[in-house]
Amino acid sequence: MTSGITAPALAAGAALAAVAGVRALVADRPAPAPSPGSGLVGRLPAGRRLARRLERTGARLGPDAFVALVAALAAGAGLLVWALLRIAPLAPLGAVAVLAGARALLASADRRYVLRVAAQLPLVSQQLASALGAGLSLRQALGRAARDAPEPAAAELRLVVAELDLGARVEEALEALAARLPDPDLRIMVTAILVQRRTGGNLARALAELSERLEERVRLARELRGATAQARMSAWIVAALPVVGGIMAELAAPGMIARNLGHGPGLALLATATALELVGVLWIRRIGLVEP
Repeated sequence: MTSGITAPALAAGAALAAVAGVRALVADRPAPAPSPGSGLVGRLPAGRRLARRLERTGARLGPDAFVALVAALAAGAGLLVWALLRIAPLAPLGAVAVLAGARALLASADRRYVLRVAAQLPLVSQQLASALGAGLSLRQALGRAARDAPEPAAAELRLVVAELDLGARVEEALEALAARLPDPDLRIMVTAILVQRRTGGNLARALAELSERLEERVRLARELRGATAQARMSAWIVAALPVVGGIMAELAAPGMIARNLGHGPGLALLATATALELVGVLWIRRIGLVEP
């Protein structure tokens, strides 16, 4: 009985430690990262994209180390599931769960980064308007905003300034910025600047007015996220209940999962239940989704 209780407890502890380790590596605070072109994975186009995402999200490792870590955790999860439950078809599911979790954590950190930049856009727009109103050109205004804006918006503006210093046109640099950060508010600001440059007019006044509109949008987005927090929490609860229930059942009767799911009908029921759980989670998240 003691060994039956200890094994699931160790499995849960290992899972929590793995999640905590990956979350610590994909942190909100900035950190130095290896160059994107280093390593076997970093030389590939997908590896370079992964390196940029890791650097943007503050991960303290390069693409090769990240891929190796996730692969090791996936293999360990598969072996752990097989050792605990003795159900061979469930071992690949454990590995797939780790891969999906790592991808979700990276996407979540990337999304938080974009949201932090979006929250700073009203201030950036106001800084650009003030610099233009003082008689500076748009290039000079971008350079001043890159020095005065808070992080991480300043880092993105420094990339824009670096592209301009290398000979890129303002339109190309701003379009590249909007492509790197898929945020609707940033797209609005970039479009307003480009349209104003092509048609003429008072760009400083337009950016000052845009700053007020963006501030209203940021405030509204915060209120909407607060209003849909219950729906998002419900999605996590729906996903966690079967897992928690299975752990409690295994603690109460060790070997119960292997006896009930280790044959054809049990595996079919497990696959059906997993599919229905995924549909339920996606449905609830769709209900709480805030469209831009």
